[in-house]
Amino acid sequence: MRKVVLILGLMCTISQANAKITLWNAHNPSQYLDNAIAEFEKQSGVTVEKNNFLSERLREEVLNQARTNTLPDILYVPSDFVGMHDLISLAPVPKDWIIPQTEPRVLKAGFTDNEQYGVPLFQGNHLVLYYNKDLVKQPVSSWAELLEQQSALSQGEQQAIVWNYSEMYWFIPFLTAFQGWPLNDGKITLDTKEMQQALTFYKQLKDIGLVDPKCNHDCSVERFKNGQSAYMINGDWIYKELKQTMDERLGVSTLPDIEGSPMLPMFSGYVLAFPRLSTSDDNYQQIKQFSAFMQQQEAQSIIYQQGGLIPANVELVSKIISDNNPNEQNMLKQMEDTRAMPGDAEMTVVWLALERGFNRYMDHNYSVEQATQLMQTIADKETRKRGRKK
Repeated sequence: MRKVVLILGLMCTISQANAKITLWNAHNPSQYLDNAIAEFEKQSGVTVEKNNFLSERLREEVLNQARTNTLPDILYVPSDFVGMHDLISLAPVPKDWIIPQTEPRVLKAGFTDNEQYGVPLFQGNHLVLYYNKDLVKQPVSSWAELLEQQSALSQGEQQAIVWNYSEMYWFIPFLTAFQGWPLNDGKITLDTKEMQQALTFYKQLKDIGLVDPKCNHDCSVERFKNGQSAYMINGDWIYKELKQTMDERLGVSTLPDIEGSPMLPMFSGYVLAFPRLSTSDDNYQQIKQFSAFMQQQEAQSIIYQQGGLIPANVELVSKIISDNNPNEQNMLKQMEDTRAMPGDAEMTVVWLALERGFNRYMDHNYSVEQATQLMQTIADKETRKRGRKK
């Protein structure tokens, strides 16, 4: 009997050593991922065969591979890929695969159609308020304060604030301050009172000359770095560049509120997703093991320290906040007041409809009511065209 047990144990060990997981990675740079995988392989004895899948036509290529049934065990992709779950045969993530340290707000990045289709490994891509400490001693906490300072901060070529005004990702936090959101229960909702209030407020900022609507992302960054603007709304992705250029002059704060209501920017991240996952797969347990490892503090620390990314593990985030400098603390503080960019396939339609209605309101003398009606009409038409239920 003892011999049988030893043989079975040896067979399990050999099976674990021979186990292999295939993973396609769409995040670049990915040295942090290589190092996390190496640590997992060392501890588990499982081989992870990683291929970088970096392409401007990423969605199209994933769809093509899905049609030929040649997708890997795991995809490491932007969170909005879960909106294609039916097209690329993603399996819902088993509930016991999600560790308790990943908070529900972060999980929404991989959630759509009432199912969890992705395991978030990091969070971010959210907007914050940057400020120049040479020009600002104490950052504003509200738009009312900023408007009071507009004259003093707008001298000659210097502006009070810059941001990518015409890009809808920057508009969304204004919408959330008026309690609006573009999707409700999977249905696109753009012709709303909240949308009209947000658009009206947004246009007023342009009309009074607070912001230059023609200054795009790169223009905003250059003006801010050159000291031509006291404030800038931009994402966490530009922090490292600003820090290198501005050093001690750089300040980071949370977005100012609007009449007491906080602005909640969108956030997104990358998720582990599992095409055609089945409990009958020979490597099912190894895939589960890898998913759990990447959520734990060891791998999450690698993601933060080597990748410079905000981890999804809430316990680690709390520790980082207590250890970091004020700028990085505020970056993380803003992250706590965000909403996940929906993974629904309808978000492609949302961005299209928002932009068209916005442009008509700003540049073609549409009333705000006409603009939101146009947004909804376009959204409904595109939704029907794509054959998806509203």
